[in-house]
Parts: sequence; C-alpha cells; structure tokens
Amino acid sequence: MNLLKKEINLVSNQHSVFYNILTMQKSKKSYPQKNVLLLMGPCFDKHKSQLIGGPIISFSELLKELNINKIQYILIDTNKNNYKNIIIAYLSICFQLFSKFNYSYHLSLHSSKDYILFAPLIVLLGKIFNKKTSIRKFGGELKDTYIKSNFIKKYYLKVLFSHVDTLLLQTKYLVSFFSKINKKTIWFPNARSRIIEPNLPRKFQKKFVFISHVIKEKGIHEIVAASQMLDKSYTIEVYGPIFDKSYEELFYNKINISYKGVLPSHKVLETLNTYDVVLLPSYKEGYPGIVIEAYSLGIPVIVTNLPSICEIVESYKTGILVTPKNVQELISAIQFFNSTNYTTMSQYAYQAFNHFRSDLNAKRFIKMLKDQ
Repeated sequence: MNLLKKEINLVSNQHSVFYNILTMQKSKKSYPQKNVLLLMGPCFDKHKSQLIGGPIISFSELLKELNINKIQYILIDTNKNNYKNIIIAYLSICFQLFSKFNYSYHLSLHSSKDYILFAPLIVLLGKIFNKKTSIRKFGGELKDTYIKSNFIKKYYLKVLFSHVDTLLLQTKYLVSFFSKINKKTIWFPNARSRIIEPNLPRKFQKKFVFISHVIKEKGIHEIVAASQMLDKSYTIEVYGPIFDKSYEELFYNKINISYKGVLPSHKVLETLNTYDVVLLPSYKEGYPGIVIEAYSLGIPVIVTNLPSICEIVESYKTGILVTPKNVQELISAIQFFNSTNYTTMSQYAYQAFNHFRSDLNAKRFIKMLKDQ
C-alpha cells in the first residue's frame, strides 16, 4: 500500500491541483461537483522520450487545445511506462479513477488497447452515478478485431460499445460499421498542429523517408527491396525504434538506403522537413500521424491502399496508394515523382492538412460535451 501511495503521489505531483483529491483532501473550490471533465489517456513517457507513439501525440494535442479553450479537466495518465511496474500502473490508474470520478460530469477514455479493461469501469460508473461517458479508440483495426473475435469477446465488445454514451473512432469506415451498434458514433480523426510553416513550393531532390517502428507490418522489407532496384540518384533514410535486432541486418551493405536511428519527438518535424516524400507501405493502419505531419509540411506520401488510408490520401494528388506487400508498385510510385508533378502534389498535400487540424478536433470534442 505504501508503494502504491508513493506512485500515485508521483503522478499527481505533475498536476498539483489534483493532489488534494488523491490524498482524499476534497476541495469543492478546486473541483465543483459535476462540473469537470475527467480524461484518461496516455501522456508522454518520462523515462524514454524517444518511444512516442501516435496515441500519445494525439492525446497531447487534444489536451493542448482544451487548455487553449479553457476547458477544466482532471487528467489520469494511462501510460504504463510512467509507473514503476505494470501492476502498480493498473492499481494506481484504477485508484485515481475511483478517487476522482465523482468530481466529473463526463468520463472520457482515450485508448488503443486498454479500453478492454478500463472502458467497462467508465461505463459502469457512468450508469450508476449518472455521468456521461465517451470512449475514443485509437487506430484503424477495431472492425477486424470485432469481426475476428469469438462469440464471447464479440458480445462483450457489443455490450460495451452500445452502453457508452459516445463512441469516438478514427476513420469513417469504422464509424459506418459501429454506428449500427451505437448511433452516437462520431468521426474523430488523428490530428496535429502546423508547427513549422514550410517554404513552398518545395523542390524535389529524390529524398525519401520512413519514420515509424521498424517492423515487418510497417512494410520495411518492401522498402529495402525497392531501394535495391533504384539508381544511385535516390536516397531512402529510415528512422524509428528497432525492437528486433535482426532488423539491423536489413540495412547492411545496401545502396540507397540507410538506418538513421530513433528521432526524439521534438526533432520529427524538423527532420521530416528535409525530405521530399514519406514512405509508409504498412499492412494495417488507422490515420497515421506521420502522414498528417507530412501534410502539414506540404510533403506527399506513398502509402498502402487500406480502407482507412484511402480516406485521407487522394492517389496522384496528395500521394500515391500502392498495394500492400507489392514491391514493384512501390518502385513505380517512387519513380513517378519528378520536379514538375512534385510541386503540384506538394501543394495538394499542404492543403489537405486543413482537414486534420487539432483545433478542429477540439471543436468536435467540445461540441460532443455540449450536445450531451
């Protein structure tokens, strides 16, 4: 119990306003009952700042916009890396939820995987204590997860999603599918802020970049294979964490392609801005943050033709869609770009970013709160 209290205090010290709640020193002045939004979601990793995924960035963007709009909220960090171990993490998160929920009029969970555990708690507390609830599911795989689940898990998910007040999903095809289970299913795409204003028109220098986890599912094998079929005027550079050391051998004695290591989060846009085209031939995706970040800089993309991706990439306009695991199509897409068509596609990519601005997402979220 002492260990648990120390961990909870560590989390709450980041938000001193919340400390009184955690130590059970309730302050109605700080938290008017039923007048505060409670948010559960992943915050930046305190110990491994380089290991930052899309959900963390997306959630931080929402927090930033809520602060700008002066929306008062209670925050519960669900990033397990910010706790001493996984057991302490789950115990602490649950303790914080049960300590704080009564100060909130709306309980909102933002999650990629933990919704399986935490969403039932959110929904149950909402039903029992008359609180509004929402679940935001990161990623684009939820439909496949649901369809491929066994009867028990599918029934569990159906009950869960049908009883939450609002379901926030990243892609339009997911909204179309799950709106049959919950009519209050809302499109809530990945979003970013335009931090760097690029110098347009951009110049094409045959510099291509991959920024993501270096794993098979992101199409890294296809990128390496394609690089060996290009002439030496092309450059492909790869950034991202390697969790399987065998992948380091992919880049040994190869032409045109090199591994550049892991980028700190504050260096991603600055580095990305030095390249011409983003490569992300993944096998599965939602709305990749790197695509939206590329758009913010007016950088076209080469991505796979997946149900979610084709919603945000207009082929031969903001980028090029290729078939998953098809090396020849990837090569053709890389070779398609030239100094003439690149300028036009860059301008379209820059304009496409306007659909994925963080401030628009915040307006969607605030509207949801008001409509409930």
